[in-house]
Amino acid sequence: MLRTLRQPRYAALGGLMVIVALVCVAAGTWQIARFEQKRHANDDLRANARVPVASVSSVLPLVGQGQAPSTNNVEFRTIQVTGRYQPLDQTLVRSRTVNDATGWLVVTPLRTPEATLLVVRGFLPQTASGLVPVPAAAPLGAVAVTGRVESAESRNDAATQLSGHQVESINPTQQAARLRVAMYNGYVDLEAGQPGTRGLQAIPAPDLSNPAGGALEPQHFAYIVQWYLFALLALAAPFAMARAERKHHREDEFDAAPASSAPPTETTSETVRAAKLADRYGRPVR
Repeated sequence: MLRTLRQPRYAALGGLMVIVALVCVAAGTWQIARFEQKRHANDDLRANARVPVASVSSVLPLVGQGQAPSTNNVEFRTIQVTGRYQPLDQTLVRSRTVNDATGWLVVTPLRTPEATLLVVRGFLPQTASGLVPVPAAAPLGAVAVTGRVESAESRNDAATQLSGHQVESINPTQQAARLRVAMYNGYVDLEAGQPGTRGLQAIPAPDLSNPAGGALEPQHFAYIVQWYLFALLALAAPFAMARAERKHHREDEFDAAPASSAPPTETTSETVRAAKLADRYGRPVR
């Protein structure tokens, strides 16, 4: 088989399969890193959801004061904050999906003694008319609300290009620049029944079975096994093909061998008996 593998076509095939195997090993190794990242992210987010209620200032920094907090450190933390809604600065985040319905998130700034916090009061599904809806007004006066922290979105909110107070994202940095106020670098989804949620669909609690989203942890593990198995198959392919060719070559040689012209001899029991008698008495066998 090794002699067969030294043939030019198998040498070239073997080199190609080595390259394929290396690519598969690299993909499997990358999946190991992705599996570890997903496992740690899910563990962190589940831990965040179990942490007792805290003040917003202890969880979120202000825009422009230090680096934005890591998602795994703050997302799904529960905070409680007291302040006054600012309805004139309210925005509608379009093209969002809640419970398989597309619509708008209603984001109303809440001014606290320290800074302003962007609060998602709820969700408005898209209507048949397609017109931008008018959400129920936020309550006046001081309110105390409880909600789940979400990481700030960095994508351009396109507020100057859209009408009807619509935006594309919840970007505290851009909002702080427009409103010229100190603002927390993140936002909060209100829990159901909180002041300001009337007339709006509540934002559902996160699914903690896979809070980081994307592929499930067992899927990443399956991808690891799959890529390494592909690498083994790639390395085995030239040997399997060489073995199959050798077997086929032997079968062709056997089929091409000439058949014997002599008729087959059949030794009967009488012939054997006569031979034994001739050997015993010296008589020729006829």
